[in-house]
Amino acid sequence: MTKKIIFGILAFVIGFGIALYSESFFREIIQDIFKWSTSDKIKFVGKNMYIFSDKTYYIVLGIIPLILTLENLKRKPTEFLKNGIICLLIFGISLIGISAIDANIKVAECTACDDGIRKLHWNGINYGLIIGTSAIIAIIPSLIRIIKRTKKASVQHRV
Repeated sequence: MTKKIIFGILAFVIGFGIALYSESFFREIIQDIFKWSTSDKIKFVGKNMYIFSDKTYYIVLGIIPLILTLENLKRKPTEFLKNGIICLLIFGISLIGISAIDANIKVAECTACDDGIRKLHWNGINYGLIIGTSAIIAIIPSLIRIIKRTKKASVQHRV
């Protein structure tokens, strides 16, 4: 039990640290997806500066490794790695999909755009929501496995 708590806390701290150091990286990726997915119909204007994202972003990116660690604690390292890679792939696909949909909606909303190009402030994108939603979608398979394992254990415990 203490092993789970220690590994859980450590995983959360690592995830939170990753969130702190990767924020500008994710912002740039999302901006690139916005441009790419709309065939450069979005032009960013203003100053590209930010202080910190919303708290949800840091908490969700801290919870993801926590859930992954707790779900894979008693598994082989290769299975842990496989589940981690699957989580990262789902996260990347979700990030691209959500960003592309949001970008195209923003272009479609613009009725008075010059030559169909939407001018968008650098902070006109809700980065925390996009990343947080992608992370939640990515961790769903692990949550399903945890729930199945818990139900299975409680059924066996009753019998």
